[in-house]
Amino acid sequence: MNWIEKIFGKKEQEPLEIRFEELTGWLGSGEKRFSAGGHAASIFLDIEVALDRIRKRASELANEKPEGRFHLKIVKIATSNRDNMVKQVSLLIDNINIPKKTDVKSVLEFHENGMQTLNMCLENMMKSYQYTKMVFFEDSKKVIAEVNELRRLFNRLGEPMNDNKMALEAFENAQSHIQIIKEMTSQIYAEKKTIKDFDEKIDTLQKKIELNQNSLEQLADSEQWKYYVNCKNDLADLDKKYKKALSDINILFVPLKKPLLRLKQLNDDGKFEMAPGIKKELNLCLSDPASVSPGFFVELRDILKNDTVTFNPDKRDVILENIMYAGANIGVFQKEYQTNLSNFNAKKEEISGLNIVQEAASLESRISSLHDESVSAEKKLEVSKRHLLSLEEGLVLKKQELQEIVSGIDKRKKVLF
Repeated sequence: MNWIEKIFGKKEQEPLEIRFEELTGWLGSGEKRFSAGGHAASIFLDIEVALDRIRKRASELANEKPEGRFHLKIVKIATSNRDNMVKQVSLLIDNINIPKKTDVKSVLEFHENGMQTLNMCLENMMKSYQYTKMVFFEDSKKVIAEVNELRRLFNRLGEPMNDNKMALEAFENAQSHIQIIKEMTSQIYAEKKTIKDFDEKIDTLQKKIELNQNSLEQLADSEQWKYYVNCKNDLADLDKKYKKALSDINILFVPLKKPLLRLKQLNDDGKFEMAPGIKKELNLCLSDPASVSPGFFVELRDILKNDTVTFNPDKRDVILENIMYAGANIGVFQKEYQTNLSNFNAKKEEISGLNIVQEAASLESRISSLHDESVSAEKKLEVSKRHLLSLEEGLVLKKQELQEIVSGIDKRKKVLF
């Protein structure tokens, strides 16, 4: 006979299988039969009588007068410790509250709390008893004896409760597992719904992406888009042309850079006279050659022809040749540059005004946003799937544990989940 049978006796014939939904009721009916019964009720009465006796003995001790001849110091010590013994008795009585119920849980709780209070108070009493008995020997001895008798009653109460405690823990553990399984089942249901919602959301997003991609493809096949592509190609050609013209202008000034810098430095140092207009054009040569007036080269040529000091004759002749070459070609290059730059800006403005450009940009932006949202949803979906798997594995484990607990209560019972 196992410990459950010892407590409840032989069970009547019951179904071997029980549905999970019925388990709480089955356990509840078992717990109702779970009582310490007459054993606890009888000892409760004895404990109540014992507490009255302790109260009476403590009162006698508190009112006792010293008899015999004792040194005053000893009397003071004994009296002080007697008062502490009486105080401990009051704490003991105040903290032992006999329960009205005799179910195992109530009895176990009462026994545990009572023994804790009893041991603490008795330990403190014994410290004071060593000094109290020197003057109040008989009365203090009676108090200790009554308290020891109370402890014996608590021991009697606790002796048959070990099996009850094991059974109670089994029932409580089973109820706890039932609650956990219910919570995990609810979490699994919620997680499955979350996964379903994410699947539907991702499916909706993919359809929207496909729809917008189709719109973008249709846009790319339209005459407007072809015109836009041609404009983009024209823009690229014009970009190359005006940059080529600008490069040609800059190349004209490569051999003139050092002489022009020398003239500027001499002018800045006050060693070379230069009219304001000429100085301005000189600075443009160094900073923005495309804006230099072609007439500047004629004036610069005349200045250098009349100057025999700044450059030696050989260098001056080479510089004059480069100036003449630049003056002869810069006008053509500048015109080509300005024409192509103007055409480039006009084409660029035309492209920016095409509605199809905004349409394409809007579709591409929408597709990108939908794609990002879809990726985010897919990541969350994976997290939910991992969480669901963890919950399902945990649920299987908890069901196994519950079956083991139920088998401990009744080895024949099989839980149907």
